[in-house]
Amino acid sequence: MQVDTFHRMRNSPARIWLRRRLRSFARDKDGVTAIEFAFVALPFFTVVFGILELGLAFLVNRMVDNAVIEASRLIRTGQATSSSFSANDFADQVCNALPGFLCQSDRIRVNVSKANDFTNITSLDSLYDSEGNIVDDNAYASSNESEIVVVNVVYRWPMFSSFMNLSALDHGSERHLSSTMVFRNEPWS
Repeated sequence: MQVDTFHRMRNSPARIWLRRRLRSFARDKDGVTAIEFAFVALPFFTVVFGILELGLAFLVNRMVDNAVIEASRLIRTGQATSSSFSANDFADQVCNALPGFLCQSDRIRVNVSKANDFTNITSLDSLYDSEGNIVDDNAYASSNESEIVVVNVVYRWPMFSSFMNLSALDHGSERHLSSTMVFRNEPWS
């Protein structure tokens, strides 16, 4: 008798109706694409946005490199020495070589120093403190003809998504774009 009751419950009109609806719902393909896209959209757009943002950062880094080359030419040819350049003047020259909408001179850190030979050259260490934070002071050492000059520039580029900051140091929502030039001044006299 229990088996008969179970069989009747299993084949009740409500259960049959529910089973039919579930089968038709499982066979229905309308809206599946929208649901699948909803699952894939967030990771896809995150990756696309990250690629665009990193590409933009690399583009701006090349522009900073070119601006440092142009500004360093003033040191190399002696124009900076004859004009009594300071670190802020050099930062302004770097800023002038960049497109106007990109440059904010308060985001540029400069360290211009002299070296005795090409084997003992300081790197970007002079622009960072012992904890890896950027030093807020600019430094500029005036040079004479035929001296070896090291120009280090760091541009603090704001990142829109801080999770895409792949640099080794933790700088929050900015990426430090660096450019270094090492050259011997021309004999300008």
